[in-house]
Amino acid sequence: MQFSEKITPDERWVLGVIIALAMGALILLILLMRNGYLAQFDQTVLQWFHKMKNPTLDHFFSTITWLGSLWVLLPLYVILVLLLSQHFEHFEKVLGIGFWGSVLTTYTLKYELDRKRPHFFPTINELPIDPSFPSAHTTQVVAFTLLLWLIVYHGHTLLGNALSGILVFIVLGVTASRMYLQVHYPTDILAGGLIAIIWSCIAVWVVKSGALT
Repeated sequence: MQFSEKITPDERWVLGVIIALAMGALILLILLMRNGYLAQFDQTVLQWFHKMKNPTLDHFFSTITWLGSLWVLLPLYVILVLLLSQHFEHFEKVLGIGFWGSVLTTYTLKYELDRKRPHFFPTINELPIDPSFPSAHTTQVVAFTLLLWLIVYHGHTLLGNALSGILVFIVLGVTASRMYLQVHYPTDILAGGLIAIIWSCIAVWVVKSGALT
């Protein structure tokens, strides 16, 4: 996506529709979760992950889950801004708006909704102390990878396809890890992904509209 070009009416319409649909889905998800309508779904999915448990997967998911942590993403964020800002126009603006908007929204909802962590099955590692909904690891990794892809990807080249594959693998690995490790409900994961999509679209809209110039 060329961020040097102004947003077109078609792009504005598409982004608006995506934002509206994602926000509607997030609100509906919150309402269903708060009223207990998705409890059976959450338990069924976590039970499926529990049945997969084995030492190899324990090690894999315990490792890859760190790619969604701020302990990893913050240093990577700083490095990429320093290295790529000169090569991709508005890199720091798009990544900054989308990533930090996603993070702040997630932690606001976490402590506002105050959902307890899963308790159906034993956790693989230590259970985090912060509330469960939405999944911050999911929000962070989806926002970071999606924004990076939107900025850097410029068509079906070998390098572009390789980047896409790597980013998809990371997202799937991290999101699955949060359920495999029994630290998040699947509805936490869905909420985190929706927040990341909303803020990624907002970042593109704001930057391409020239609101920050």
